[in-house]
Amino acid sequence: MKISDLRFIALRQPLQQPLRLAWGAMHHRYFGLVIVETDASITGIGETSVNFPGWAIVERRATIEEGLKPLLIGEDPLDVEGIWRKMHRAFARLGVLWGKGAVMSAIGGVDIALWDIAGKASRQPIYALLGGSQPARTPLYATGLDPANLADSARAFVARGYRAVKVRIGFDEARDIANVEAVRRAVGDEVDVLVDANMAYDLDGAKRMAEALQPYRLYWLEEPLVANDLTGYCALKDYTSIPLAAGENQFDVADAAALLDTNAIHYLMPDPTRAGGLSEAQRICALARSRGLSYSPHHYGSDVGFAATLHLIAATPGAGYMLRDVAPAPLRESVLRTPVKIESGCAITPDGPGLGIELDWDMIRAHEVRP
Repeated sequence: MKISDLRFIALRQPLQQPLRLAWGAMHHRYFGLVIVETDASITGIGETSVNFPGWAIVERRATIEEGLKPLLIGEDPLDVEGIWRKMHRAFARLGVLWGKGAVMSAIGGVDIALWDIAGKASRQPIYALLGGSQPARTPLYATGLDPANLADSARAFVARGYRAVKVRIGFDEARDIANVEAVRRAVGDEVDVLVDANMAYDLDGAKRMAEALQPYRLYWLEEPLVANDLTGYCALKDYTSIPLAAGENQFDVADAAALLDTNAIHYLMPDPTRAGGLSEAQRICALARSRGLSYSPHHYGSDVGFAATLHLIAATPGAGYMLRDVAPAPLRESVLRTPVKIESGCAITPDGPGLGIELDWDMIRAHEVRP
């Protein structure tokens, strides 16, 4: 079997209300799918992270179709590790020129699609190929609560079985503190409240917010500092007892190791669609486990990547909560013909061959952004 084609599919869905994060506002949701075709008529599906900025879909199409495709045509898709090494060797220095995140996200989308092919060819779910024995029932935290009424939104998801909710901060400090207080009051002491700053602060601001948030018994404070501010994380760890989480912007094992070397992080958050796919993400998770830490995978995209991440969890010991985006973006789920099963605040790993999912091509064609 040989790889015969590699394609990138950009999807866009307008938002009725802009989605505000500390690093900018999103007026559309973008999703990036990767399709690997073979001469054996087995097609692999992957996802690459293209959340922000909006022009990421332009860069990613060029990286995948002009950069990676010529390397892969004619290769054996079942040699997943060999192809990963080939892509990484060819692109590692280029990542220095225009950004490791873009390069590793592109590689990640291809890697997920190759694992999908391997599972379909062997008629096994990906988690089995990665060393797992059974599907997982993964507890989720809800992120993307209604910003107009955070308390009611949090209560609604707790009523649906979620045992953890996340509040975004990094805007106005007084309002952020009030929002966290309102959510904590709304859900009570038995539900975990997580807070995500999206890299909003310098060290002084992070210390100030950590002190102000101390009374609300947070499960974690996520990315209070820019991801590569390792000196800042070293200093912050001695200032607050709130557990710190980070890792969605660490793009390979080396990045993750440098972050963990600060001894500041309690929860590592690898994202397979950003950090080199399932192959590198599993290595990152193993690193966390070797340090005695839990990992909590990040995925903020479509349910293609969500399904891939559930396979990672089913195969890799040490997982905690998994992110579930609950903001209004129906395309996130409707790219699939059959939704990923979520019940009582937990996601069930798909159990079919490969990723165990099928794309809804009518929905994809309706939302595709063409060159």
